Amino acid sequence: MYIKHLETFIAVARLLNFGEAARTLNYSQSTISEQIHSLEDYLGVQLFERIGRKVFLTGQGEKLLPFAERLIRDAQEIKHLFNNEEKYAGSIVVGAAETLCAFWLPPLLKEFRSLYPHVQINIKVGNCVDFPQWLQQNSIDVAFGLNDESKQPQLRQRMLFQGETVFIAAPDHPLSATAVLHLHDLTGQTLLLPEGYCGYPMDLKRLLEQKQVGANTILEFGSLESIKQCVKNGLGVSLLPRIAVDEELKRGDLVSLNLRDVAIAIEAQMVFHRDKWLSPPLAALENLILSKIIKNPQDS
Repeated sequence: MYIKHLETFIAVARLLNFGEAARTLNYSQSTISEQIHSLEDYLGVQLFERIGRKVFLTGQGEKLLPFAERLIRDAQEIKHLFNNEEKYAGSIVVGAAETLCAFWLPPLLKEFRSLYPHVQINIKVGNCVDFPQWLQQNSIDVAFGLNDESKQPQLRQRMLFQGETVFIAAPDHPLSATAVLHLHDLTGQTLLLPEGYCGYPMDLKRLLEQKQVGANTILEFGSLESIKQCVKNGLGVSLLPRIAVDEELKRGDLVSLNLRDVAIAIEAQMVFHRDKWLSPPLAALENLILSKIIKNPQDS
C-alpha cells in the first residue's frame, strides 16, 4: 500500500467521481482506476460501487476513510519534520584549541549562526592531544586543533592555515633591549608556556633540549590570557602564536624578541572522524570553513 493510493482513495471518496479525481490529482482516469483497484486488492475489500454513472462508497470504504485521512496527515507531518528549515536545526559540538577558539573561530561561528540561526554551537575548549579520543567517543563532532593527525587513519583532516609564533616579553624585560637574540640567550630565563603535549610548546621544548639550552623554570598555564598577564608583569618570557598577541604588540603592552634562526610555526587543522555522519548543519559548517580557505588562503 502506497501513500499516493490513499490520497487517490480520499479524492475519489470526496468527489465520488473518478474523472474529477483524475483532474484534481493531475492523473489519467485509468491511473486513478488502477490505484483504487490496487488498494482494494491489498485490503481484500470493495471500496466503491458503481451504479449507472454514479459512484458510491461501500461500508468498507466509509470505514477506511477516517483512517486514510489520518495517515495522510501523519505523512505530511513527517515530511514537515525534515523540510529545509528543520534540517538546519539542532546542535553541533566543536572541540577547539584555545588559540583558535579565542582568535580565529569567533567571526566564522558568527557568520554561521547568522546563516543557520536554529543551530546551537557548543564549544569544548581542550588540549589537541585529547581531540582524537573525543572524536572517537563522539563527544565532539569536529575538532579545530594545532596537531597534525594525518597519521591516524580513522581521522580525516584539512589544514586551515599556517601562522607564526613570536617570543614575547614585557617592554622593560632585560632581553627586550637586545636587538638580536640567539636561542642560548634563553638560558636561565623563566619560560611561560601553554600546558599540554602538542604543537608549538612541544616544538620549543624539543628545540631547547636539542640545543642544550637550560631554562631556569618552565611554567605551564591553562590559559593564554594568564600567560600574557604574567609576561606583562615581568615574570618571564613566552612563545605564543602571533594572532594571540597582535593587539598587545600594537599597543606596546608586550614586545617581540628577535630570536635569530628560531622559526616555530603553527598549523591549524580541522579534523573529523572518518565514520562521522555529517548532518546537514555539520556539513554546512565544513563547507563554510572550506569556502573561506579557498577564497582567502593567505588571510585565513
